[in-house]
Amino acid sequence: MNKAFHVFAPGPAGVLHRVRLVALWAAWLALASLGAAAADAPAAARLPAVVVWDFDNQTPPGLAAGGGQDFLRRSLSESLTATLLQVPGLPVVERQRLKDLLAEQRVAAGDLADEDARIRLGRIVGAARMVFGGFFIIGDEVQVHTRVVDTATSRVLFSDELTAPMAAVMQQIEPLNRRLARALGGTEAGGRSFSAATWRAYDEALALADAGQLEQAVDALQRLLGQAKDFAPAERQLVALLDKLARR
Repeated sequence: MNKAFHVFAPGPAGVLHRVRLVALWAAWLALASLGAAAADAPAAARLPAVVVWDFDNQTPPGLAAGGGQDFLRRSLSESLTATLLQVPGLPVVERQRLKDLLAEQRVAAGDLADEDARIRLGRIVGAARMVFGGFFIIGDEVQVHTRVVDTATSRVLFSDELTAPMAAVMQQIEPLNRRLARALGGTEAGGRSFSAATWRAYDEALALADAGQLEQAVDALQRLLGQAKDFAPAERQLVALLDKLARR
């Protein structure tokens, strides 16, 4: 993890102090990102922008062994997003930007049950590609499926699926993520696998953020990064949330 994140460690300064610090960090990050993008521009052609939605839990009641599998909705989406962010030249609309846009457009979550409504929102953010995903649990196994849709024509450009044991699906999902990255124009992309416990803790932090409890979400992400220092999705969300707090 970047050493700059040490300023986010909980301490007596509290959340407000961290917010002031992140204002400087966010400005530095923006300048560094612009510089990196300029340096990479000649090497990587710009690919069509993509939106990745939270996956749908399509398991009929009573078929899953036990409970607590709903964390896969956000975790599978975030795992895929982490892989796509490594593809040079591929703009990815991240979930915090998508959540902010929903609020700006005054779109309720229930209004997005219709796939066409999601595609229209994708056009608003300038995404030419949209990834829909879902999972279906039977007993101790989970089947994950994904589709890439062209937002201009609603045509399915690519589909794929993977079946894995429920206990290991977050460790075995990376090959599917890489295949989808190649379908979107990427050549090399990959990521580390992390335990289901790490993803569950991350999902709990995202749930707090989605509920508007940003300071609690920040604390949860900091605790998670204290245990998994190289967990890039948590680093990314921490920066986004602290920047949002700083702009309040």
